[in-house]
Amino acid sequence: MNKLKFKILKQVGNARVWEITLNGVTLQTPIFMPVGTKATIKGMVLDMLQDTKYIGDLPAIKLILANTFHLYLRPGDELIKKAGGLHKFENWNSLILTDSGGFQVFSLGLWKDDDKQIPPNPPLSSGGDKHDVKIKLTEEWVKFRSPYDGSKHMFTPEGVVDIQCNLWSDIMMVLDVCSPGKADKKVVEKQMQMTHRWAKRAFEHFEKKYDAARGVLFPIVQGWTYLDLRQESIDFLSQYARDGIAVGGVSVGESKELVRDVVEFVWPKLPNDKPRYLMWVGTPEDIMHAIEFGFDMFDCVLPTRLGRHGEAFSDDGNIKINQAKYREDFTPLTKTCGCYTCKNFTKAYLFHLHREKEMLAGILLSLHNIVYLERILEDWKQEFLKK
Repeated sequence: MNKLKFKILKQVGNARVWEITLNGVTLQTPIFMPVGTKATIKGMVLDMLQDTKYIGDLPAIKLILANTFHLYLRPGDELIKKAGGLHKFENWNSLILTDSGGFQVFSLGLWKDDDKQIPPNPPLSSGGDKHDVKIKLTEEWVKFRSPYDGSKHMFTPEGVVDIQCNLWSDIMMVLDVCSPGKADKKVVEKQMQMTHRWAKRAFEHFEKKYDAARGVLFPIVQGWTYLDLRQESIDFLSQYARDGIAVGGVSVGESKELVRDVVEFVWPKLPNDKPRYLMWVGTPEDIMHAIEFGFDMFDCVLPTRLGRHGEAFSDDGNIKINQAKYREDFTPLTKTCGCYTCKNFTKAYLFHLHREKEMLAGILLSLHNIVYLERILEDWKQEFLKK
């Protein structure tokens, strides 16, 4: 029996509203997951995501994301297990999705695949000497050096499942090979096929502990912008979509148009009766596009990252709060949001905080950006259910 229950509430054309129930928590899709990489959403108290004082009349946010790679390195999955799991460790009473850490491993820097050196996307590199190989990939494992202290580590498909079980994750992801953006098709195909073999190993390992584990496991479709490879990946991985399926390898350097081409190609080929998770997509326009093509779950660091750098979503495009025109602007970021920031503070005050490098600026803008996205989704769901 599947632990994750997925019930249709309404579907019109490609778009849909479904209900997910897992581990005693029920939520409606489509849903955006705020990213709490290191067991925290940067600068925020998690209670704010479920308190009407901060999110207005929105339903409580019930699903957030954490990062397996970073939590494995610090403070360590075994320590979190001793603490009673990630929920108790960070005091969160709803659901947590953990990514596999594959994206982070393969973004560390120069890596070797069968002794062939492969550079990552420059924006994803952690820096360092361009000739310093930080990752070694083989059929059995990927070895890497910690970006914190240079210590050596190894991930296997089975080991990453075990790490996420130690974290007591609700939704876990398989270890995949995230090919560098703009990679040669032969490289992408080879690494996609390794992702498939690793997925098989991960699910065979997880099947033995499915009933005892808290969480469920999703496969990740790869193939970058090569649509024939995407088709091959879906064909292979759909057999493992017991509780849901993810689409990865987008937003890694390709254009917005190519991302949308992938979204429009894959959606009708994915299992229709399971949650569909589009990874690393987080702008309002990209989320709305993907919803119209049947995707249910989204995550991205963009809302909080933009907030920390003084940028806010608004109905009229992003607001860069450091611009001088906001110095005497005594209006809220947007009148339609309803978040704590918009109800209590003006652009002039936020301009002042940001200019003075007060940490409160990043907190208030991050909260606004998260609520703004959630508001868009909630308004869309309510209108959709009336149709």
